[in-house]
Amino acid sequence: MTGMYSDKMDRKFGWVRPLVRLLLGAVFAWAGAEKIAHPADFFSSLLDYGVPFPEAFLRVVAIALPWLEVLCGAGLLANRWMETVGPVVAALCCCFIAMLGEALLRGIDLSNCGCFGPVASQWIDRPAVALLRAVVLLGAAWYIMTPRRIALLDPASAPPAK
Repeated sequence: MTGMYSDKMDRKFGWVRPLVRLLLGAVFAWAGAEKIAHPADFFSSLLDYGVPFPEAFLRVVAIALPWLEVLCGAGLLANRWMETVGPVVAALCCCFIAMLGEALLRGIDLSNCGCFGPVASQWIDRPAVALLRAVVLLGAAWYIMTPRRIALLDPASAPPAK
């Protein structure tokens, strides 16, 4: 009986997981592309956080991170390398949450978090909004990584008992 319920749920809500994956991929591809187009602005945004990393390290981050975001976005959009891309996106979101949360706790006045380059300098790139967005993106990454059927919710999908 539970298997029938799960199949019915898959037919009714099976579009949600691909939609979340596509939206997450589009956000990462867009954010990375904007940073690639404006590397000096992204580097400047990184410096504004006042983190205790050497400038040379931040320069490497300013060049490498956008390409990683674009690759992850492309992987999500193409539904490829999901066992690698999903955890990488989740780890990036955790890093974003840590950086934004730390900046907010220290009271750093960031006019632009740097998430979407210099073009998004409105309310969408304010640190508090960016932190909330990073948490939502982490939730989306977690959702697309979880199996469709969890054994506790669907005993029919559980492995046989020994």
